[in-house]
Amino acid sequence: MDFDYDESFREAVARGLESVLENLTPEQLAKVQEDGGDRLADAIGEAIPGVIEESAKGIVESLKQDAPGMLEHRRTSQADYEKRLADHWGAAFDLTEMVMKVASAVGEFFYEKHVPADGQREPVFEALTRLLARACRIAEEVLVLLKAGYGQGAMARWRALDEVATVADFIAENGDDCAQRYFAYEAVESWNAMKEYQRHAKQLGETPYSAADVEAMRRRVDELLVRYGRRFGESYGWAQAALEAKDPSFSTKRLTLSALRESVGTDHMAPYYRMASHGVHANPKGITWTPDALPTGDRETILTGPSPAGLADPGHCTLISLTRVTATTLASKRGEATAQLILVLLQLTDEAGDEYLRAHRDLQADERVRTANATGSSTAGAAGPFTSTGERRTAADCRDSDTR
Repeated sequence: MDFDYDESFREAVARGLESVLENLTPEQLAKVQEDGGDRLADAIGEAIPGVIEESAKGIVESLKQDAPGMLEHRRTSQADYEKRLADHWGAAFDLTEMVMKVASAVGEFFYEKHVPADGQREPVFEALTRLLARACRIAEEVLVLLKAGYGQGAMARWRALDEVATVADFIAENGDDCAQRYFAYEAVESWNAMKEYQRHAKQLGETPYSAADVEAMRRRVDELLVRYGRRFGESYGWAQAALEAKDPSFSTKRLTLSALRESVGTDHMAPYYRMASHGVHANPKGITWTPDALPTGDRETILTGPSPAGLADPGHCTLISLTRVTATTLASKRGEATAQLILVLLQLTDEAGDEYLRAHRDLQADERVRTANATGSSTAGAAGPFTSTGERRTAADCRDSDTR
């Protein structure tokens, strides 16, 4: 029978409390009994200053003694779970890796072919190739989360990838002046970060920037504001001129990612972006709606670990966005193979979407999985869900093929 490390932890806490009580003087014990009850720990802490800290040290030592076996058990359980996950989602994962490999290889080849030999930076080329490199890396991060069963975390990382794809489309559409402003805007971000750091450096025990460093950065930003206008210092200020050229209302209108998305015609992805945001922020929706929890009738599963569900949306959305960035980058330069490579990526992405949807529906139809989850047992091995009343559904139930 496997060792119960949860029970071991509870016993360690109980032993720590017993040890404290055994070492109390009669006077201290009397005070604890008088003030105890439901606030026993507080009463002990008031009776003997520092006693709770000493008790915590004892618990830590006990946990360290159990750590080798506990960690081995935890890691073995996770590995077994990931193997079962791969058995179910394997076809979708394989196609995902194919898209990622093609995008990465094509991006590397594209850069080596077109990088200026004289070292002169072409703003659009530089921006798009760097954005593609970042898109490839984020996609790799998403895949790690998917293979480990963290669908909501994967969706949160896709959120960043969607931003990369939107910025890439916007820069490609608006040319070198927009790309130059994009790179120049780094100074604004550095200035904002510097001001925030200066406010908290002493509290953090860090060394503040020198007055000379602060003044130099301030002058750099002031020069940019003179060159590009005062609104350049706002959030997404680098995009303001291009937005205003297309829509004069942006002379005063707020600059947002949504405005960029609408400008390049991908605002239909906004619902997925909002859905992904729930896994990023500490809003109530983020803790009451869990898209990777399996439906269990009139009960909900509050996840503390991985789940086999909710992987279809982040997986497919990631490939769509990665293909977007790759296609945008390739299309920025003439090349006889560009159209062919884009079609390859599109076909693989569509096939992967079909596999993600099939695996999702198979999981939903698996009565054994739903029954196991409804009883509170862990279908995810290391997930350890517990149940309560309420009704939820998985994110992919909201669509069949909306993201394609």
